[in-house]
Amino acid sequence: MRLHGYLAFIVGICVTVWVCMFVMNVQDQQTKEAFQRDTQKIAHDTQVRLQTYFDMLLSIKGVFAVHEDVSRLEFSRYVRELDLKRRYPGFQAIQFVRRVKSSQLDAYADRIRADDSLQSGGYPDFKVHPVSVRPEHFVVEYNEPMKGNENAFGLDLAALPPHYLALQLGKATGRVIATERITLVQDASGQPGFVARAPIYRRGASLLTEAERDAALVGFVAIVFRVNDLMSETIDSPMLQNLYVSIHDAGYLSTGRGTPPSVDNLMFDSFGKLGSGTRLPPLPGLVDKVALDVGERRWDMGFEGHASERYSRDYRLVSVIGMAGFIISALIGAQILTLQRRRALAQKLRVTADELRALQDSAIVGIGLFANGHIVRCNRGLEEMMGYPPGELSGRSCSVLTAGVNDPFTCAADGASMHFELELAGASGKRLWCMVNGRMLDQSEPRKGCVWVIIDITERKQTEAALVDTKHGLERSLNELALQKANVELAHKDLSAVLLTLKQAQASLITSEKMASLGALVAGIAHELNTPIGNSLLTATALSDMCKEFERQLGEGGIKRSALDTHLKDARMACSIITNSLTRAADLIHSFKQVAVDQTSDKRRNFNLYGVVHDTLATYSAQLRRANCDVKVAIPDPMNFISYPGSVGQVLSNLIQNAMMHAFEGRSSGHITISASEVDEQSAELRFADDGVGMSPRTLHQVYDPFFTTKMGQGGSGLGMNIVYNLVTGVLRGTIRVESEPGKGTTVILTLPRKVPAKDELSENDLLHMQ
Repeated sequence: MRLHGYLAFIVGICVTVWVCMFVMNVQDQQTKEAFQRDTQKIAHDTQVRLQTYFDMLLSIKGVFAVHEDVSRLEFSRYVRELDLKRRYPGFQAIQFVRRVKSSQLDAYADRIRADDSLQSGGYPDFKVHPVSVRPEHFVVEYNEPMKGNENAFGLDLAALPPHYLALQLGKATGRVIATERITLVQDASGQPGFVARAPIYRRGASLLTEAERDAALVGFVAIVFRVNDLMSETIDSPMLQNLYVSIHDAGYLSTGRGTPPSVDNLMFDSFGKLGSGTRLPPLPGLVDKVALDVGERRWDMGFEGHASERYSRDYRLVSVIGMAGFIISALIGAQILTLQRRRALAQKLRVTADELRALQDSAIVGIGLFANGHIVRCNRGLEEMMGYPPGELSGRSCSVLTAGVNDPFTCAADGASMHFELELAGASGKRLWCMVNGRMLDQSEPRKGCVWVIIDITERKQTEAALVDTKHGLERSLNELALQKANVELAHKDLSAVLLTLKQAQASLITSEKMASLGALVAGIAHELNTPIGNSLLTATALSDMCKEFERQLGEGGIKRSALDTHLKDARMACSIITNSLTRAADLIHSFKQVAVDQTSDKRRNFNLYGVVHDTLATYSAQLRRANCDVKVAIPDPMNFISYPGSVGQVLSNLIQNAMMHAFEGRSSGHITISASEVDEQSAELRFADDGVGMSPRTLHQVYDPFFTTKMGQGGSGLGMNIVYNLVTGVLRGTIRVESEPGKGTTVILTLPRKVPAKDELSENDLLHMQ
C-alpha cells in the first residue's frame, strides 16, 4: 500500500511538471502570436498611412492636371483647406517644385520676387540657392506652410544629388518617388526625414515614352516628412513599451538589391525615440522583419520584442498549477498512504490549514470576512495595513474602519462582485485610500457574510494629485511663454524700424560718394586745363609785345623786309602755339562735359563704348601721369550700346580710383588694361585689369560689402565697389565678377547687355532694385 502511495505521488508530480511545461509552451505560442499581430498591425498601419498621404499628394497633382497654372494664392488656400495638423499629422510641408531652364533663371527669380498675390510686397529677398551652373534647375516655388520652412523657399534641388536622383527617376517613371534618408534644411533638430514627390506634366501632352515625359515635365508636387513625427502618429505609444521598432532604407526597388542596415540609412528607431534606460535584448523567437514599398523605395521594418508585461510568461499561473499539482499529488499519495491512519490524516489537514493560513497572512493585501456589520476574521495583512496588533480586529464592528460612517461592507443582494474606492481610518486616525473588492461567501446563505480584499492605493492617489498640480503648473508656464512671444514680436518690429533707418542712411552715403567722385573729376580736369591755357596766355602776351614793337618800328618809318619776315614768322609760330593749346583745352572740356552730363543726368541713349572709355580716361589723365600708371585700351571702334553711359562712366571712374588707391600701393608704376569683346548679339564683356598687389581671399569675399575698405581712415569710404555692383546689376542689368590673387593683380569682368530697357519699361521690382 505504501508503494502505491509513492507511485501515485511520483505520477502526480510528473503530470504536474508536464502540465506546467505545456502551459509555458502555450504561453510562449500566445506570446509569439501576439508579437506577430503587433508587428503586422504596425506594418499595415504604416503602409496605410503612407498610402493615404501619397493619395493626398496625387490629389494635389490632380489639381495641377485640371488647372495647370495654379497660383500661389490658390495653392495656399488648397493646402489650408486640407487642415494638415489635424487630418495629416506628420507633414512638415507641402511644396511645388518648378522646372526652370538656366537661361530663364534670372527672369524667373524676378517674377517670384514681384509675386504679391499672397504676401503684400512680394518676396524681395527671394533667391535661388545654392548657386550652381547647370542646364536646368528645380526650384521650390510654393512652400506651405511658409512659417518654419523658410530655408526651403527657393532651394535648387538640382544642386543636391539625393534630391536630383529622385527627381530624375520621378520624371522618367511618372510615379510618386521618395528620396533616401535626408536631413531637412528647415529642420534644426537634425531628425531623419524624406520627401515624396509626384511629377506634373503639361496638360494634354503625350506621355507614352520617357522622352515625351521629359519634354512635358513642368515640375513636381512634394510632401516633406519628418519620420519621427510620422511614426509617432502611426504607432500606439503603449505598444512601444513592449517592443522596439526600427526602419532602414534599403534603396530603390529598381536597383534590384537592398542596402544593408546601417546608421547612415536608419530612418527610425523607437528606442532612440524613447531615449532612456538600457536597450533590452530581444526574446527568443520575437524578432521579425517586414518590407514596405514606399515611393519606389524599399523600407525594411525591424521588430524586436523584449521582456515586458505583454511578452512575458505568467509564472504566477505556472506556480499556482505547480503548487496545486504538488498539493494534489501529495494529498493523493497521503490518502493512499494513510487509509489506515485517519488520525494522521486529520493532523496533516490541520498542518495544511495552518500553511494556508500563513499563506493568507503573508499576503500584502488585506483579506477579511465581514458579516452583519462586524469583522468575523481577517488576515495579518489587513491588521498591519490599518495599524492593529495581531488578532485585534477580529470580532470588532466595521465602524472602526469607516470612522462611524454607514457600513459599506454590505454585499449585493444578487451576489454580484463589488468594486469601488473607499477612504478608511487606521488605528492612529490616519486616513487611507483603499481599493475594495467584495463577494458574497455563500449566495445561498447571505448571513455568512462577504469576503473583502482591501488594497492600499494611498500612494497612487497622491501621485494623481501631484499630476493635477503639475498640469496646472504647465498651463501657467504656457501663459508665460505666450507673453514672452508677444514681447519678442514687439522687439522685432522695433528692429525692423531701425533697419529701415540704416538703409536710408546707406542710400544717402552712396549719393554722397557719387558726388565726391564727380568732384575728383573736376579737380583733375582743372589741373589738366591749367597747362594749355597758361601756354596760350603766355604766347598771346608775347605776341602782343611783338605787335607793339612792330608798330613802333613802323612809326619810325624804317621797316626792313628782313624785319617784316621775322615778325610774320614769329606771329605764325605764336598763333600755332595758341591754336594747339586751346584745341587741347577744348578737347578736355568736351570730354569732361560729356562725362559730367552723363553722370549727373544718367539718361539712356545710344553711345559708343570706346568714346565713353576715352572721355573717362581723359578726365583722369593728370592723376594717371602723376601715379606713373600706363593705360592700354583694346576696344573695337565702334561698339554701340543703347544704355546709360553715365553709369558706365561712373563704374570706370570707381575702378580707376580703386586701382590708384589700392592696386599700386608701395609701387612706383603700374599698368591698367581696359578691353572689350562681343559675347553674342545681345551682350558684350568689358574687362578692367591691373598688375597690382591683388586681393586676399577674405578681401575678395567682402569686396561688394558696403563700408568695407582696407583703407579705413586713409581716404577709403568702403562704398566704391558697392556702387559698382549696384550700377552693374541694377541700372545696366548686367553681371560682375572679380578675379584676384595676392601679388597677381586684379581683373574685374563685366557682362553688359547691348540694349537696356528704359526705366518706364521695367517692372516695379526692377525699379526698386535700381534705386
